[in-house]
Amino acid sequence: MSLIRAYGVSARLSSMQLPPSKTREHHNGLIKNAHDNLNDSYYYTVWTVYKRRSMKAESTRARIRVAAARVIERDGAAHLTLDKIAAAAGISKGGLLYHYPSKQALLEGLLTHLLGNRPKLIEPLASDEEQNLTLLLDSLIDADFDLPEDERIMAQGLVAASAESPELLAPAKEHVGDLFAALGTPPPTADAARIIFLASQGLQLLEILGLLSLSAPERNQVRQHLKALTRELQPC
Repeated sequence: MSLIRAYGVSARLSSMQLPPSKTREHHNGLIKNAHDNLNDSYYYTVWTVYKRRSMKAESTRARIRVAAARVIERDGAAHLTLDKIAAAAGISKGGLLYHYPSKQALLEGLLTHLLGNRPKLIEPLASDEEQNLTLLLDSLIDADFDLPEDERIMAQGLVAASAESPELLAPAKEHVGDLFAALGTPPPTADAARIIFLASQGLQLLEILGLLSLSAPERNQVRQHLKALTRELQPC
């Protein structure tokens, strides 16, 4: 029921003169139902508007992040500016500043996006360490080897920017530390698990720094070998 319609029903019911045979309880019940519909319609409308605005805001932020990656790819991280990003994203600089008030805030936003839900990968280890260790390694390998091109470029920009602002990578440093500690939890497999992790992460870093470029078949071969080593860690 729409807001206007519910309000109209409530107002008409409030002004009705019911004959004595009609109980006041029945009258009050009708009014309460109309008010409930009014409240439900109001909260549904507010929630719908909020959800749509949130989705639109996140869509804009995603566009800004991709634009930042394009500027880094085209001009290099040292020449990344908010004006260039706004132009590449097709929005005003004011619109960009609404979502990211400064270049530092934008870089931090890129890092937050890159880390995403990775910290949650560690949580299942608490229940069944040996079984979930292989699942964790599998997920990490997939995340490393399936990194989208835009996100790889973002990572390049963050590494370059960290030369001037080392504290920028503090959340990533904490995340990697947590992962390394988690992989050492089951002692029998700790060394092997950590070596697999370092191999996967090391390859990604070499590619991000531009020090190594493997072909697709070569990358897939490394990926499958790391997964095979991971399966060997499963309990018999």
